[in-house]
This record gives sequence, structure tokens and C-alpha cells, in this order.
Amino acid sequence: MFLTSTQREVSFEVVYNLNEVAEGLFLPSAYVVSTDKDGYLAHIRQRATKETINSFGLELNEVRSHIFQIIETLQPKELEKKFSPPKRKVKPLEELLAEPEIEKAIYTLVHRKLDEALTLIVKHGLPLTMNVDRRVLVKDFLMELPKKDLEAQLFFKRTKDSVLYRLLLSDGEKTWKVSSVNEILPITNHPAWLFADYRLYKVAHINGNMVKPFRQRDEVTIPAASVKTYFQKFILKVAAKVEIEAEGFDMVYLDELVSCRLELTRNLFTGVVTLAAQMTYPKADFNWSDRRDKRTMLEFDEADIRIIQIRRNQQAENAYLEKLKSFGLEQQEGAFFSPPNATENQDPYQLVDWVIANRQKLEKAGFEMAPALMEDQIVYLEKAELQLHSERINDWFDIYGKVVIGEFTIPFLALAKYIREDNRFYPLPNGQYFLIPLEWMSKYKTLVQFARKEGQQLRLNKNQFTLLQQVGIAEDASGEEDWEDIDFKPSVNLRAQLRPYQLEGIKWLVQLYRNELGACLADDMGLGKTLQTIGALLYAKEIKALQPAETAETTGATVQLNLFETAPDEDFLQPLNALIILPASLVFNWESEIQKFAPFLTVYRHVGARRHRDIRILRRFDVILTTYQTALRDVDLLEELEYEYIVLDESQQIKNRESKIFKAINELNGRHKVSLSGTPIENSLSDLWSQMQFINPDLLGNFSFFKKEFITPIEKYQNDEKKIQLRNLVKPYMLRRTKEEVAKDLPPLTTQTFFSEMTPEQKKLYEKEKSEVRNYLLDNFDANNPQYRILLLKSLTKLRQMVNHPVLVSKGYQKESGKFNDILELWDTIRRSNHKALFFSSFVQYLELFREAFEQRGQPYAWLTGDLTQQERFNQIEKFEKNPEVQSFLISIKSGGTGLNLTSADYVFILDPWWNPTTEQQAIARAHRIGQEKSVIAIKFITKDSIEEKILMLQERKSRLAEDIIENVRKSDFSIGDIEYLLE
Repeated sequence: MFLTSTQREVSFEVVYNLNEVAEGLFLPSAYVVSTDKDGYLAHIRQRATKETINSFGLELNEVRSHIFQIIETLQPKELEKKFSPPKRKVKPLEELLAEPEIEKAIYTLVHRKLDEALTLIVKHGLPLTMNVDRRVLVKDFLMELPKKDLEAQLFFKRTKDSVLYRLLLSDGEKTWKVSSVNEILPITNHPAWLFADYRLYKVAHINGNMVKPFRQRDEVTIPAASVKTYFQKFILKVAAKVEIEAEGFDMVYLDELVSCRLELTRNLFTGVVTLAAQMTYPKADFNWSDRRDKRTMLEFDEADIRIIQIRRNQQAENAYLEKLKSFGLEQQEGAFFSPPNATENQDPYQLVDWVIANRQKLEKAGFEMAPALMEDQIVYLEKAELQLHSERINDWFDIYGKVVIGEFTIPFLALAKYIREDNRFYPLPNGQYFLIPLEWMSKYKTLVQFARKEGQQLRLNKNQFTLLQQVGIAEDASGEEDWEDIDFKPSVNLRAQLRPYQLEGIKWLVQLYRNELGACLADDMGLGKTLQTIGALLYAKEIKALQPAETAETTGATVQLNLFETAPDEDFLQPLNALIILPASLVFNWESEIQKFAPFLTVYRHVGARRHRDIRILRRFDVILTTYQTALRDVDLLEELEYEYIVLDESQQIKNRESKIFKAINELNGRHKVSLSGTPIENSLSDLWSQMQFINPDLLGNFSFFKKEFITPIEKYQNDEKKIQLRNLVKPYMLRRTKEEVAKDLPPLTTQTFFSEMTPEQKKLYEKEKSEVRNYLLDNFDANNPQYRILLLKSLTKLRQMVNHPVLVSKGYQKESGKFNDILELWDTIRRSNHKALFFSSFVQYLELFREAFEQRGQPYAWLTGDLTQQERFNQIEKFEKNPEVQSFLISIKSGGTGLNLTSADYVFILDPWWNPTTEQQAIARAHRIGQEKSVIAIKFITKDSIEEKILMLQERKSRLAEDIIENVRKSDFSIGDIEYLLE
């Protein structure tokens, strides 16, 4: 009885059924059947087809699909359409069966297809019923499936007037009469599938009709006059294949072993090809492990019937067996032999390769090789040799190759389609098939998937050169220099002290630039992706400056020159024309970094309502900074210029290949492309495809191909082989270093400044408030008045709050804050890389805004302000330090500026600057202290064109420290010039 597991989540199963629609004509069907609480098959819910099973949580696998196809072919309506006369009205099945010729054709087709279906059902142990319907419990109609085939035994006894004929069935251990089984029904004729007592049987070699005469009797009497005709019609075809015993006939005995015939055959259940040893005698063959030691067969002459008995010569057979063992073959099951550990090999056709390699030795040892029939195709058993090479032409590689197989030579191009489609059988001119070695299928699969046919060869994009290296057909397919030994030093015009990993990053970008290939720099946040990119831009600027102007404008060629000296001024004026597209929040940061590290580069911010609309103006600059949204709006303008570089910062912005921004950016013309992202894969591998498509078009094929070949196998099935293939494809173009990896290159603390811009609404409110405060304070200046000093401090504090978020001073404010949004966006990037951060602010209300945002997003956090008790304070610290899911700690500067040891954090966010830089340093020291094993990155968030920028400038001016301002305000030791400076 078929029993589904009680542990299964799926409560439905596909059950196959046979119905007798006419005498001896059984047609198949399939049903979705529910299971009861004990897991037994219960009631039919619906007919099972490839369209209906998905709604029941059932998978359409290869076996089900094959059986469903057979069922569809054998539906009565399909049979009626197939066998009705063409261009005439379709006849009912009943009428078609009334015509003998058509009836025979229908039975032949049905029996052949049923044999396919029943073989699959038995092989996979699938549930099978007979004549089931919706009114019954399916479990009561299940068939017991056969464990092995039955053998037929024929007995003949000649008497004076007749021949007595008996048919017995044997499973190798027990033999029984057909009549002893209740109501046995032949389901197919050849081979004979039988049904009886809800058991399914398969009888090898005989026709199902041979069983019918014995269902009600044990013996059939054949009159003497009819013996010869009966034997020729019913017995002769099977006589050589089944066991026969006879009395009263002339006997001839044969026992000479002619040869050992080796046949490659595929195991029905394991799918593995083994070598079957057949002992060949005159008029009969025996499998080596066959239990029978003789075979009796019939021979006719004009006068009579002779009985020929072939007796096996065990000694001669054993001699052949020892020869097989000397070749290193091991006996598996029965008469089947394989090389050692063949079942562990992933190639089911491993033995075919073994036979090809050893065929001549086998034949010399006296073995005879039978034609190798695999998948209904004869395999050509000759050695194959593959010759393959590639040639670099412009931006692609042409791949040439040929395969020599025995007497045949075929181009490798002809095999590409078969390798791509996982079809190992290539047709040869002689009608046989070349079995493509599994090693070739695996080794060249990715290559032929990406290569395209071009004339008589395959062609591969230059950026896919790793595929050639993987198959070993080019020592240095890319034509690249050794990346470790490139002759490169950063320009003297780069005003930065590079850390070792940053120098390597610039070298890597330069190497790809030289080879006109795109790059994705995916270092962790805080490791200096901007600086490394500026270093590469400066290199490109100096290369371009040393080229003739007309050449630089019309070609993308690069020149290898000594760049260790400052370029001539007149040449250095030639613009680089690099376009950097980035989030609006990063425009000022990039401008500041370029001015700091490479002041020789001219920079233009293509943002805002007053941006230039004339491409002639844009082409004058080395670097154009613009936002993703501006690039989308101005794509028609921006695509008029061919850029030496197009750089995308936070390039995950183009992860959606269907987005307008992705399509617009891919319309821009750039000789070299770079994407920068600390999280190149945010949600899915489709993110990676989008970025690679930008920097190196078609590197990963089109998206439908990429989804089929990589996304589904990796994300759904965790296919490690596909992961390795994908990694190898993108590895040359993606460089990612984490903070932990380069910790030895980092100082204990890295401090960065992140510039934000106010939203238009925020800016309007801020400027209005600043103007009113400035006018009042200047008009009523009185440094000695305590009330005036209090008003000044309150006014400065209010402006600081407004640049954080206007809602801190105006509860009715409904719009957004530029800095607040930037911090959340940056934190989201860092958080996804599993980092922890401390958030410091002097305004508890500001921290509460972040708390609300984290709660809305379902992100755990810790909280520390002055109103907590000592125990609550301890609990929050423990929560942050010991719970890996708590990644953010919101801390007010007054309560957390000192006395805390928070070494699980490796980022410190200074949400608003303090007048006293010592306070900032104390806050940073909460993470950067003894016991800290990670490198710490502190980020100060400053709003452009605001009082915060003035505070930052004061901190950086050695002549006058920022805290002096506040201290002097308290002491009345400040001037009207101080107020003008802060509020200008």
C-alpha cells in the first residue's frame, strides 16, 4: 500500500490509473489525490495535468511531465482524431475498434506507450490504481508493483495424437501456474504486462496473448496436424528467449563456447552504463550470471520439429571472466561489470570512454564488442582528439577548433550547439553517434554559452577573456600585463598619503583602464573608494594630456608613458571629460574630495535649475558631477559628449534593470566605466547583472540567459558550480576589501566628513530664520547684556537644530530633511554589511527621530539618554554589546560622551558638530579605545551652507578654536564680527 510520509508538508499526491475501455484495451489517466491524517491516499480531488498540479503544491518534474504526455496521447479523443480518416468526421473510438486494421494499429500504439509509462511508474515507485473513481478511497485500489520481471517456462509433451503444452511463470524462487492467479488480465502484449489481484507483473520475452489460454486451464492440447503451424505462429518467436522443456522430440546437444560478447548497456534504475558479458554459443546466448545452465529451443525442417539443447561450458566461461578481471573490471550485479568506483563517478557513460580506450586490447583478448546502443542510438567507439585555439582581434577573440574521431573530422563549432543544450550525442555521417565526453561538456559549457557564432568560428567579447583562460586555450588571453608587477606609481599631483590597499586599488583601476575594461570597486564604506577613483581619474587626465589633442578626441587609445613628473601646463589644460553620477547627498563630498586630493582637476556641478544646457560648456571640464535624477532628465544633453570616464557612485541605484535611470545611463557614451558600491548585491543577483551590464556590456549575457543560468540555480538551488562560474566571470572586474581584511593597513581611527545639502523647503526656512536672527542680533548688539548673550546662544542652537531637521523647532513641519535622509541612507548601506554604529547627538529630540525611523523599519536599537537609571543604562549597553541583531546605539552627548566602553561598534556617527572638538573626540573614544579589535571609522555629518559648516571651519582653524566662540559668548568677550562670521 502506498503511504505518504506523515512528516510531509504537501498533503496531495499524483496517482496514476488504468481503465479498461474495451476488451483488453487499457487507457491511462492521472489524478490529484488528498491524503488522510495518517498519510494514506484518500479521495480524488481533480484530474492531474501539467497545468493543474501546481495549485496543489506539486512539482512538474521530468518524470511526471513524460507520463502526462503519454496520458494525453492516449486519451480517447486523441486516439479518435489520430485514427479517423483524414478530412472526415471524427469517428468514436468504439467504431474505430470495429475495423480490424485500425483496431490492430490502436492496440499497437497503446501497448507501446503503456510500456513506457509503466516502466517509469515501476522505476520510480509511483502509485498506480486500476478502475478507481471519485466515490472510493484510493488506498483500497492501489496496485503492488513488481520488484523484478517474471520468466516464462514452456513445457511440451508429444503423444501419439497431439502435443500437450503448459505455461508456468517463475520469479526465480517460486514457480506457479497461470490459472492459480485469480482473474489475470494482460494489459499489454509485448512486453507482457499483467494485472491480477491488484498486483502488477511484467513477464520478459513473451507476448501477453500467450497467457490467455491458461487463465482457466493448466494445459492446452495441440492436435498433431496443427503442431507445426501452432509452433510457428505462437512459439517460435519466443523459443530462444525462454526456458523450454520437451518430451518425445528428437534432441541435438551443443556445448561449444564460441566467444564472450561484451555489450554496453544502461541500468534502468541507476542510469549508469555497465558492461554486460554474454556467453555466445551456437544458436543461443547466456548472460554470464544466468542461473540456467542450458537452453532448449525448436528447429523446424520439412518433416518435423527438432529440439536443440545448448549446454553451458562453465570452465570456458570462467576463463573469459578471469580475463575481464585482469582488465581491472569489477562485477557489479548479475552479468554487469564496471571499472572500480564507477557508481561514484558523476558520468553515467564513464564505461563508454573506458571501452574506447581499451577496445583493441579487449578484441585481441578474444572478446567481441556488440554495437553500443545508448538512448536508441549507436555510439561510435573510436577515440576523439580536440584541437582548440583562439586569436585576439580588436575587441574580441575568435575561437577555432576541430575534433578528430576515428575517420571523421568535424569543426568544434558543430559541437557547440550540443554542448550548450546538454546533448552528448552528436550524429556522424555513418549514422552512428559521437558521445561527447563529460569532461568536454563541463569544461566548455560556459564558453559556448557566452560565445556567438561568427562565420566558421566562435566569437567571444574581450571582457570575457577569463573563459578562455579557464579552458586553457590561451596562456594570456587578455593580453594583459601581470597585475602584480605593473609599472605604476601615483602621480605627484595626487595630494594624498595612500595606504597600501588604496595604492593597490588605484593600480587595479589603472590596469583595467589600460585594457579598456570596466571596473566595480566594492570596498567597504570608509575605505576611500572616492580617493582611489580620483587617483585613477588623475592618471587618465595625465595620459590624455600627453596625447595629441585631435587623437584624444577621436580615439580611445591609451599611451604607456612615464607619469611620475608633473604634466606640462599647456597639455594639462586639455579636459578629461569624466562624468560622475551620484546621489544628490554626495555631490558636495565629491567636489570637496577632488579639490582636496587633485586640485588640478576642474570640477563642474551639473545640478540645480541654473545648470548649463550647452554641451560645449560641459566639455571644458575635467569632471562633471551630476545626480541620478538630473542625468535622467538631461540624458539627451549628456549623451552628446563622449566621456573618457563614466563613474557611478552608490551604483546600486541602477540595480533595477527595468528602471528609467538604468536605461538612461546605459545610453551615455563612455570609453571607460567604473561603478562604486559597498553593496553591489543588495537583494538579488539581478543587482549584480545590472552593474556588470553597465561597466562591461554583455559580460554576463542578456538578463533572461543570466536568470536561467545563474540566478535560478544559485538562489533557488544553491548550485556551487554555478557560483564558481559566476565568480570567475566577474572576478577580474570587481574589487572588494572589507574593513577587517585591510585592518593592518588602517590606522586605529579614520575620521571622515560627510556633506549634506538641505532640501529646498528646509533651506527656505533656514535662510528666513538666519536672516531674521542676524538682523536682530546685529541691530541690537550688546555683548555685556546677559539676556542678549542667552538670545545669541538660543539663536545659534535653533539654527543647528533646523539643519538637523526643521521639525525639531517647528512641530508642524511636514517636509523632509536633507541630512536626516542622507544619514539613514548611508546607515542602511553600512548596516547591511553587518557593522555596528554609535549615533551621537547633542539633541535628544533628534535621536528620537532616528528611533522612530528604526522602529518603523523593524530594526532593533539601543538607547541611552540622561533620564535612564543606572540599571537601565547597564541593560542598554549589554543589549548593544552582546546582541548581534542590535546594530545601532542612539546616545545623547551629555549622557554618553564619557565613561562608556562600546568596543562592538566600528562606526561612530557624529550627527551634529559640537563647538568643542574635544567633546567629539570623547564620543569617538567610546568605540576607539583599549579592547577594540576592529578599525574604527568616525563620520561627521555637516550640512553645506549652514552654521555647521562654520563650526567645522572654526575647528580646522588653528588660530581660533571653535570652543572659544561659545566660551567668549558666556564671558561677553566676543565681537560683532564674530556674529557676522557665524551668520553670514
